[in-house]
Amino acid sequence: MNPMVLIGIAFIAVLAGYGFVKSRKTSSVTADGMTVEATQAAITRRGASGSVVERVMRGRRIKLAATIERNLVTANLAFRPHEFIAGNLIFLVIVLILDSIIIGRMTSSPGLFGMLKVAFVVAFMPWFGLKFPQIILQFLADRRRNKLDVQLAEALTLVSSGLKGGYSFIQGLSMAAEQLEPPITDEIARVIRLIQLGLDTPRALEQLAQRVNSYDYDMTVSATNIQLSSGGNLSVLLEKVAETIRDRIRLRRDIGALTAQGRISGAILIGLPIGIGLMLNVINREYFELLYTTTLGHNLITFAFLLQSAGIYWIKKLLDFDN
Repeated sequence: MNPMVLIGIAFIAVLAGYGFVKSRKTSSVTADGMTVEATQAAITRRGASGSVVERVMRGRRIKLAATIERNLVTANLAFRPHEFIAGNLIFLVIVLILDSIIIGRMTSSPGLFGMLKVAFVVAFMPWFGLKFPQIILQFLADRRRNKLDVQLAEALTLVSSGLKGGYSFIQGLSMAAEQLEPPITDEIARVIRLIQLGLDTPRALEQLAQRVNSYDYDMTVSATNIQLSSGGNLSVLLEKVAETIRDRIRLRRDIGALTAQGRISGAILIGLPIGIGLMLNVINREYFELLYTTTLGHNLITFAFLLQSAGIYWIKKLLDFDN
C-alpha cells in the first residue's frame, strides 16, 4: 500500500476518533424544540473544550455542515453535526482501506481498460465513502418530511374545527396532537411545550418550520403568524391553506402516476442485465465464468457498469420533476 495513502488514512482516523471521543465526553445538547441556530449557540457556549470537528462545524460558512445540521434536525436523529461528521470520516477511512486493496489487485491488469478501471476506482471509492452516509441521512430526512407534509392538511383541519368549536389556537393544537399519529404529533407537542415554557406562539411556529424544512410548513406558518398578529378569521384561513396543501399533494400524486410507466421501464432496464447474468451463471456456469476469470471479461464488466451508471443517471434526470 502506498505510504502516502497510509499517512492520509491515519490522519483521518485520528481526527475522526478524537472528535468522536471528545463529543461523547461533553454533556449532550437536546434538539427538542431547538432550531439550528439555537443548537449551534448552545454548543458554542461550552467554550473551546470541544472537539476539532466541533470547532470546524462552528464555521457557518461551510455549506455542507449547515446541510447536515438541517437534515439531522428534520430526520429527528439524536446526533449532533460533529458526531455525524466524525462517523462519516470513520466510514471514509474504511472505504479508503478497501480502495487501496482493490487498486493493489488491479495494477496487474494491462492495457487501456486496466488503466480506466484503476482511475474509476480511485475517483469513485473516496466519493462513495464521503457521500454515502450523507445520502442515507438525506433519504431519512426526506422520508420524514414527506410524512409530515401528508399529515399537515389533516392537522390544519382539526385545528380549524377546534377554533369553530370555541377552542383557542393552543387548545386546537393539543386536540390535533391527541388525534393524529407521529411524526406530526411529536412536532406539535414540541410547539406546545415551547409555548408553555414562555416562548411566544409565532416564534414557536417558526421553529417548527425550521425543523421540518418544508415549503408547505413555511407557507402555513407565515400565513398563521400574519393572521395572529393582524387579527381575522383564523379558522377560514387554515381551511384554505389545508385545501391548497391537498391540491399540491394531489398534483404530486398525478405526476407520480404519469411517470409510473417510465419508472417501471427504467427499473426493468436496470435489472435486466443483472437478471440475465445470474440466469446465465446458473444455466451455463463455465461459459459465464469467462467474464470474471479473464482480463477481457473484467474489462467488459467495467464497461457495462459504466454504461449502466450513465443509463441510471439519464433515466433519473428524465423522471425528475420539481414539486
